[in-house]
Amino acid sequence: MDLNSTGYNTGDGPYGPVVNGTQIVFYQYLPSKPAGFAFMALFSVATLGHLVYFFWLRAWFFIPFLLGGIAELFGYYSRAMAHDEPILAKWFILQNLLILAGAPFLAASVYMSLGRIAAVLDATHHSLLSLRWMTRLYVLIDFGCIFTQLIGSILPASGDPSAIRTSRIILLSGIITQFVALSFFVLQIVFLYNRIKRDLTTVLLHDPSIRWQFHFYSISLVALLLILRAVVRAVEYLQGEDGYVISHESFIYAFDGAPMFLVMLIFLILHPARLIKDVRRLKKINDVIRLGLVDEHRNDNTSR
Repeated sequence: MDLNSTGYNTGDGPYGPVVNGTQIVFYQYLPSKPAGFAFMALFSVATLGHLVYFFWLRAWFFIPFLLGGIAELFGYYSRAMAHDEPILAKWFILQNLLILAGAPFLAASVYMSLGRIAAVLDATHHSLLSLRWMTRLYVLIDFGCIFTQLIGSILPASGDPSAIRTSRIILLSGIITQFVALSFFVLQIVFLYNRIKRDLTTVLLHDPSIRWQFHFYSISLVALLLILRAVVRAVEYLQGEDGYVISHESFIYAFDGAPMFLVMLIFLILHPARLIKDVRRLKKINDVIRLGLVDEHRNDNTSR
């Protein structure tokens, strides 16, 4: 092992501090600064776009989504900074915690989106289970996953072998729980979509122009991207610190950074709050027309 006076490997890796003659492995490679800054820029633009939508569409249920975007951009900033200081625990903890926690924050708003879309379409009765309670359960599970990411990201910095093993078990349990929740969520989306398609609600019968199907497609695609990320992360922790996935930086960008950026991009193109706003506007127009017809009918009866 090639150690210099700063106390970390200066060759091809692994990188990390040396404590009492034993190296604590933070990275099996030197983190890429250009890649870190590139993804920081991507998530900065995406988060800014969602911040604009947040106020324009009054999408208050997208608060977790915004927090997820902020976590991702600062997570990749920390990875970029770790290129110059791979020995420092703060960069390792920050990038690990923020990138791992970003996905559950994003998923929380995805769960809430389905419930709100079903409600505005008057289609909650088509759901396999109560969307109101299922959404609460999903969000509760999601924030439980965030807590496991917090604990699991901090423990390895101690350098204690037992703490490192415990952290991997905690992180893996959180990721597997999220995978199960997302898988059931996809089944719920498919079931609800098919029920609505077979039995259109009143609002959809009155306004066939509502492009509700595309929003179901986008939520399904987003959920599948979150599942892909969870599977690769689970493989990473199952393989351990010497595994192939954790030893190659390309995996974190190809199967975590890129999918999470796509999640944010998809919702910039087809934001659930836009559908909700449009349907509510159409409902108000229909109500005004209906009330106008009723008043006209009453006036005709009075004149007779």
